[in-house]
Amino acid sequence: MAKGQIAKNLLKRGVRSGVRLASPLLMASRRPTSRILTYHSIGHRNYEMNVSPEDFAEQMAWLAAHHTVIPLALAAEGQPGVAITFDDGYADNLENAVPVLEEYGLAATIFVVSGHLGGTLPQEREPDTGHLLNEAELREARQRGVTIGAHTVNHPRLATLGSRAQSTEIADSKQHLEEILGESISAFAYPYGSALDFTPETETLVAEAGFHFACANQYGHNTPPGNRWALRRIWIDSTDTQSSFQDKVSGRLDAMAIQDSAAGIWFRRWLNRSLGTS
Repeated sequence: MAKGQIAKNLLKRGVRSGVRLASPLLMASRRPTSRILTYHSIGHRNYEMNVSPEDFAEQMAWLAAHHTVIPLALAAEGQPGVAITFDDGYADNLENAVPVLEEYGLAATIFVVSGHLGGTLPQEREPDTGHLLNEAELREARQRGVTIGAHTVNHPRLATLGSRAQSTEIADSKQHLEEILGESISAFAYPYGSALDFTPETETLVAEAGFHFACANQYGHNTPPGNRWALRRIWIDSTDTQSSFQDKVSGRLDAMAIQDSAAGIWFRRWLNRSLGTS
């Protein structure tokens, strides 16, 4: 692993430790809330947003034993519980995650980049291990109980595009997935998903395309009535221990939502550039 990534991982763990110590004072809410988890690949990859199959299985076992896991659609409506999502549509989700979800009877949603099925993401740095679901695998995941959502055609930062280009990325992804699966696609997730990666206009375009709700990747929980077009999610990555995973789900790290303020996003992007991890 590159030195920059090692330094970033140590910093992330240090931030979590500090927030955990201060959690009695900083917990954002003790009201019933919905918490939506964001995963990416579940495999053995040298990738920050990867979670190993072993860690994922341990996390799901604890989650099933201690929390109510609900479908994403119910979380979007404000029902208390924990929802599970995966971004991008990695093939290893079917191989390594779906069997664990089936074992514990857990609902989940995979957000798929429709224009690269069977290939890799345009920005993929490890193409040998970054394969995405192909059409047959996508159908199999759906048949095994996984809900499929749209994640654009090409995974761009939507806020950098004009209205027409955004609309095409959003609506075409929905249409393509519906043609493959033969059913309506109601869930959308913004690529990257920070507050700087989509705009109020983007939210309007998602609604006009016929989606029922959309997920961001802004850290935190969702308390009704909330904004169903920018649902907050809690990312789980390679730096999470079982302890930090439990802290994220239980709300002890809710104060990490400050990372998604304008200043927090600027700092994270500056840090990524400085460490060569962007």
